[in-house]
Amino acid sequence: MTPCQLSIPLVRAAAWFEEEPADSRLAVSHGVLDSAWGEPVVGFVEPLQRRRLSRLARGFFHCAKRVSPVGDVRLVFASRHGEAERTLAILQDLAAQAEVSPTLFSMSVHNAVPGLWSILEGNRAPISAVAAGPETFGWGLVEALAAFRAEPSAPVLYVYADDRLPACWAQAQPRGSLHALALLLGEPAGQRLTMTWDVSRTGPDPATCQSIHFLRAWAQGEPCGHGAECGGLPEAGPDLPWVGPGGAWCWQLG
Repeated sequence: MTPCQLSIPLVRAAAWFEEEPADSRLAVSHGVLDSAWGEPVVGFVEPLQRRRLSRLARGFFHCAKRVSPVGDVRLVFASRHGEAERTLAILQDLAAQAEVSPTLFSMSVHNAVPGLWSILEGNRAPISAVAAGPETFGWGLVEALAAFRAEPSAPVLYVYADDRLPACWAQAQPRGSLHALALLLGEPAGQRLTMTWDVSRTGPDPATCQSIHFLRAWAQGEPCGHGAECGGLPEAGPDLPWVGPGGAWCWQLG
């Protein structure tokens, strides 16, 4: 099967990490990308609303605010696990046969975070929320590109965010790291991203999530492979694909 290749116009982008990345390439702002770590900047949110924001939501807001234009903008949100801590709390209440908090439930659903963002921004444009297993970042980006191509005169905001999994799930999945990434798709583009998906090459779920691999590929054309840390693949250039159960994904900027 011939690999699928897509061209994505990027206006600007932002990445946020809970802690300074061990890989120094991820901590560098360059081109249209703004990188930060530490306490997310969410002072623009009213204190009452701010207290309701989870760690994942704060990362989302931090990045989205840096790239989103003024006015209504179509939004695609993607997260592999979403509000895992809140989901676990609900499951524990159910196991104890306790009443589930309506507030906890409403804040745990997958579109809760982009919904809060749309309320804060007064944004009436369409919103999509995507979860697609280990390939969530890639398929969320495909969804964002589809939205842009449907109406190329208006930009599309794509935000990927994920938190660490609770420790009790660590044996089933890598715990991951708390981080967020926002991309604004539109014209005129500050940079062009070519994304390739090859379904003929598959492998087990890598230890490194797609979004981190994508940022490594972006890091000024330097190598993005780190042996076992990057799914056991050998050192290679920025075109080294991320190989998962659904295929091999590759990102190149130019």
